[in-house]
Amino acid sequence: MTGKSNSNIDKTLSILEILSEYKNGLSLAELIKLMDIPKTTLFRILEVLVAREYVTWRADNERYYSGIKTLEIGMRGLVGMDIVDVSIPYLQNLSAVVGETSFLAVYNNGDVVYLYKAEGNSSIQTTARLGSRRPAYCTALGKAILANLPMEETDRIFEKKLLKLTEKTIVERQRLQEEWAHIRANGYSVDDECVEYGVYCLAVPIYNYTGSVVAAISVSGPLQRMQDNKDTVVQELKNIGAVISRRLGYVKTVANYRFQTN
Repeated sequence: MTGKSNSNIDKTLSILEILSEYKNGLSLAELIKLMDIPKTTLFRILEVLVAREYVTWRADNERYYSGIKTLEIGMRGLVGMDIVDVSIPYLQNLSAVVGETSFLAVYNNGDVVYLYKAEGNSSIQTTARLGSRRPAYCTALGKAILANLPMEETDRIFEKKLLKLTEKTIVERQRLQEEWAHIRANGYSVDDECVEYGVYCLAVPIYNYTGSVVAAISVSGPLQRMQDNKDTVVQELKNIGAVISRRLGYVKTVANYRFQTN
């Protein structure tokens, strides 16, 4: 009995997951094809899900959709989720893997505010401190966020004079906008001694369930060592960033052509 019960639970969850991927819904025949389970079993589970409002049935086109109850439960979980609590174990693991210092920061009025820091075995000391601020335009964390903000917000960056913290700090509007476009295309940002000489930093954005950028995570270390390991660090950052974003409810919109409707 337990084995059969677990099997039905697995089927039920699979149905909910599949329906969530199809905004135009699925017919019973399409679900049978995707699920590869008997029609009677599938229909019986769908009846319960429809009755409990986890799935919606539309008689006009004879298709099933994700129901309002699924959204309600998901939103309750997201509302109570703290980005720091979610990120801590992943950043600790990230620093353990790459051996360098990792950070979590959010954007506030032209600056990034550091919320968490994890150190690896080879970490070096930086001037960044928890709760401290730095200009967003010159840090990898800030660049990753700015590159994904609306133009109305990024335009505010240029309302005051941008200071060069090192000879490599970019302060020109056109060059910064070109860099943000490059970040969007590649999915990560770079601080190549733009804040501190001898320190190199890589960062990726974090998104929430609305698709908005809400934070960024980074890895910082000595210039040469970071450059030597850049590809590895970037990949680890992207992987961790994707996991944290997903924990916050972010789902990439992917065109699905498996079933077309008129």
